[in-house]
Amino acid sequence: MRVPAESTAPHGDRPYGRLVDRQGLSDGHLMQIEAVRPGARVLDVGCASGYLAERYAARGCRVFGIEPDAANAERARRFCENVVVGDIESASDRTQLPAPFDFVVFGDVLEHLRDPWTVLAATRTLLADDARVIVSIPNIGHWSARREIALGRFPYAESGLFDRTHLRFFTRASALALAETAGYDVEREQFTRWRLPFQKRFRALKKWEVPMARRWPELFAFQFVMTLKPRAKHDFRPGDFRPG
Repeated sequence: MRVPAESTAPHGDRPYGRLVDRQGLSDGHLMQIEAVRPGARVLDVGCASGYLAERYAARGCRVFGIEPDAANAERARRFCENVVVGDIESASDRTQLPAPFDFVVFGDVLEHLRDPWTVLAATRTLLADDARVIVSIPNIGHWSARREIALGRFPYAESGLFDRTHLRFFTRASALALAETAGYDVEREQFTRWRLPFQKRFRALKKWEVPMARRWPELFAFQFVMTLKPRAKHDFRPGDFRPG
């Protein structure tokens, strides 16, 4: 399912940009792209250098971004109508966003936030009628992560399940609880394959990756990609939820 990034320019010297330049878009990226209706008005949260925004723009979407890294934001402007240099966790920065949007995309972003529960709930105010939120979240319950922890290791890295910039870690159960707590129903749930540098050591698993991820996502899905539909009524207030 992975395809070349087909970028018009490299995506810079940040870890995720380098990864896209080197390996192309992942299964999770492609699922996020496919989930957005062509021609829609899209907010790409944490848009990085614009590797998703580029694809949305190619599908006729009007793309806007918010990105804390100024250098990345400048690169993303190649594909976005506007990029706010700011923090999605800041209420004042959110007011700078030209809402409403048909789709808000959190592509591997929520796990980097201090309070993803409040941010996801606050996102409801940015949505147009019949809008959707697309999220992708890495699965810390993946068997490869369990293996490392069972061996007494927590191997921090530039990307992946042990990304050193992750502040929150989610299993399938806690990812679904995040969506529910923030006031959404899961309209669609998809599961990605493994994508780790040492995958060649486990070639025998390759042909079984997709069916195992579908059958036992808690153990074999590398990421959860969810399409979320906001509930008509929700009374979440910041601080209501305390993660266990």
